[in-house]
Parts: sequence; C-alpha cells; structure tokens
Amino acid sequence: MTEVEKTLVDGRQAVREALATVETDLSFTIRGTYPHSSEEGVVVTVGEYTNVATDCPVVDQIAYQIDLWAFDRETVVLLSQLVNQALTTLGLKRQYAGPDQVSGDPAGYCTKTFRYGRKVDKRTMRLID
Repeated sequence: MTEVEKTLVDGRQAVREALATVETDLSFTIRGTYPHSSEEGVVVTVGEYTNVATDCPVVDQIAYQIDLWAFDRETVVLLSQLVNQALTTLGLKRQYAGPDQVSGDPAGYCTKTFRYGRKVDKRTMRLID
C-alpha cells in the first residue's frame, strides 16, 4: 500500500469555513450537534456522512451532511440557498435535499437536511467526478 493510498481525506474544516463565509444579516451558529433548546437560536450543523474508498486506490468518496435549524420556513429557505451556494462554490455537489420539516421537539424548530459530496483524488486532493 502506497502513502497516497493511506491518505485520509477530511474536508470538514473546508466545509465549515465555506459556511462561515456566508454573507447574510441572519445570525446563525455552525456546530456539530443539533440544538438542545430554542435559546440556541438558528443553527447549522455539519457532519461527515461518508468517507470511503472506491475501487481506485487513489480516489475516495466523501459526503457531508448539513442540517438547518430555524424557527420558521422562510429562514430555512433563505439558509438553504446560502448553504447551497457556499458548498457548490467549494466544488461539492448536492446529493440529497430532504423535505422541510417541523421537528417534534419542544423547541419547535423547522429543519432541513442536505448532503453534499464528491470523489476526491488523494494524489492532488482535488474534487473529481
């Protein structure tokens, strides 16, 4: 096994940084876990969904799950557009967009889930198809 084949691809920091650069008057927090109470405000959660090898030893498949937590559908829609723009600009492709939902927890959040991913060439760390 070569050093390239042993390389672990981890783009979580790049995803978080792309989301942090979103320009909006809307205040939101980026974190790794869902909000536990409404006092936490609008939250965008980021997590690694997939990070697996492919049949090619120098190519991995990566995907990140983004969950939006807001108090009304309009805010979820606005955040959806901003998140989509930030992550597609990064070079990731949207692989899944879940329905807008109202969570069953007492905080009363409206939520939406997205997954963005792509294959990555571990020799160059470039996103590929």
